[in-house]
Amino acid sequence: MIPVSLYGADEAELDRFYSVLPQLVKDAYEDRPYQETLFAITGEDVIQHIELVDSWTKQTPFAWPEDVLMEVDMAIQTVKYPDVGLLEHLMTLENVDCVRLSNWMHFETNVYPIYSEDACAGLEKLGLSTPYRPDDIASYGLYVQRLEGLKVHAPAEGMPEIGLPRARILQLGLERFE
Repeated sequence: MIPVSLYGADEAELDRFYSVLPQLVKDAYEDRPYQETLFAITGEDVIQHIELVDSWTKQTPFAWPEDVLMEVDMAIQTVKYPDVGLLEHLMTLENVDCVRLSNWMHFETNVYPIYSEDACAGLEKLGLSTPYRPDDIASYGLYVQRLEGLKVHAPAEGMPEIGLPRARILQLGLERFE
């Protein structure tokens, strides 16, 4: 049975996606900078984790006052997968959009997917309208739901066992899906 988040998908394309996914991501484990960042995230210091992620994504380091740091820390620790609504107010911070938030959440939790235009285009190829709007938390929320549906619906042989978060595998697979 297809999850609600995948209703409307082209089932033939969905089957094709799962059949080629292992080949699409066979080199994913070779991304040393990603892995080094992923495994450097330890403990509970969210702000330190954000600094590591921002370094990986080559973002300008933030210079927020203590009260903003506490707000960011609390928001990230409070949000529960797959919800993203509690993150919306963080987008009022300078240079923070859904892409940057998705990177923070991906590394902090290992379950949130990284939001990318190419992955949204891959979902479109599957017949799943998923707009890429970095300034709209609802569009990121839809993206999260779509990838969760892909995880739930994936056949055992469709999800390669390569030691990386499934959200990352699906994101990369969608970006490379032709």
